[in-house]
Amino acid sequence: MTKETGTSKPGAREIMKRLTQDYYGEAARARQEGRRVAYTTAVSPAELFVAHDVIPVYPENHAVMCIMRRMTPTLSAAIEKKGYTTHLCAYARSDLGYRELDESPIGGLPDPDFLLACNAQCFTLTKWFEVLSRRYQAPLFVLDTPQYIRNDKARRNIIRYVEAQIYELIGALEDLTGRRFDFDRLREVLTLSREACRLYKEFLDLARHRPSPISIFDVLIHMAIIVYLRGTPQAVDYYQTLLEEIRTEKVAKGIGVINNERFRLYWENLPVWFKFREHSELLSSYGAVILTSLYVHAWSYDFDPSDPIRSLAENYTGVFSNVELEERAEMALDLFRRYALNGNIMFLNRSCKAVTFGEHELREILTRETGVPALVFESDMGDPRFYSEVQVKTRLQAYFESLERLNI
Repeated sequence: MTKETGTSKPGAREIMKRLTQDYYGEAARARQEGRRVAYTTAVSPAELFVAHDVIPVYPENHAVMCIMRRMTPTLSAAIEKKGYTTHLCAYARSDLGYRELDESPIGGLPDPDFLLACNAQCFTLTKWFEVLSRRYQAPLFVLDTPQYIRNDKARRNIIRYVEAQIYELIGALEDLTGRRFDFDRLREVLTLSREACRLYKEFLDLARHRPSPISIFDVLIHMAIIVYLRGTPQAVDYYQTLLEEIRTEKVAKGIGVINNERFRLYWENLPVWFKFREHSELLSSYGAVILTSLYVHAWSYDFDPSDPIRSLAENYTGVFSNVELEERAEMALDLFRRYALNGNIMFLNRSCKAVTFGEHELREILTRETGVPALVFESDMGDPRFYSEVQVKTRLQAYFESLERLNI
């Protein structure tokens, strides 16, 4: 993983820490400063909030922090007593449990004035946000994004439908704040968002180098800024610094993220968040490194500020979790080609039905097209009660022995 620099100039890790503190501090002070807070889902047109001076806050990000601190079993148990099932998403269980116990790694989140749930990710988010909407008596706007099927006429109709909802959402924000929406400001925000996303994608593409200077574990750490600060100059500056740092310290010197890189892996699904370090160390012992996934590319947007509403509709509807299986497979195959991948780990995530659905069929397509066999295992991205250490280690050992035999 990348390290802080030893110079007086702050490194990317240090900048990220400061930006995160500033971001949550700003959200906590919002009411005192007469500003509004909106809870929103990770894949949603948050640029609208930034342009309208409403602070977007992401309960999913906070849930990841709870998971990383291994708080989920305690938080989940609190809401299981109220009748929620353990089959519910670990993000939702962590968040709802935090609200029952008031236990948080960062002192909690501000209450929302408004909620936006975009269902391009999944439908659990919508139900989760309905619960929060009732709890805080704050209005909820559901942005409905039909599956982005591959048919030109259908896609035009879908985009018109989503555009109409975005205009309704803008009207709701005007009602919330009593201010008219500034479309010139939205174009400025989208220009910043486009640049941050371009730099973020350049960062992801550093994994094309041999050896790779980054792993997916680096990406998952540095991904946080593009999720909650896109549309700001801080996000642009941050990814410029990060790229410069890695190119200078690693790419120019030919330093890989692990020694003796042998297997360059694709990962399907979200990560097992609470096993970050262990997975990184275990894989490196086999000369293996996970380089990418569709999940981390979900924020590689390409906005057109000259047509902001259409561009928002297209980008947030066309995310990998909202397209047909064949298109999703093509997206994954493109990563196999661009990053010269020779291994494939597919995680059946009991917490995320939307991304896990169709994964066996996806495995068949990827194996057929690449000739690379896949390791499939089932667990939970956030709840250690559903993770088997022995099973994962045994299956990984067998998998890499298999790749060696096949001379892949």
